[in-house]
Amino acid sequence: MMRWLAFGFAILTATNFLFAQPEQAPEALRPYIGKPIPDTVMVDDRGKKIKISDFKGKVLLLNFWSPY
Repeated sequence: MMRWLAFGFAILTATNFLFAQPEQAPEALRPYIGKPIPDTVMVDDRGKKIKISDFKGKVLLLNFWSPY
């Protein structure tokens, strides 16, 4: 019985985290929501220049990583 209760609680908790949405965007981000990203040029690890516009119509994941 305790296993089923723990399992049910875990499912409810996971569902809450999956479907929870923030009520509002932070004030600093509001001017940018729904607007296209500016065309930016980046350099990859091989030295090749890449523009964000090269990925138009595709899903693009930007990972801003910092070692600190």
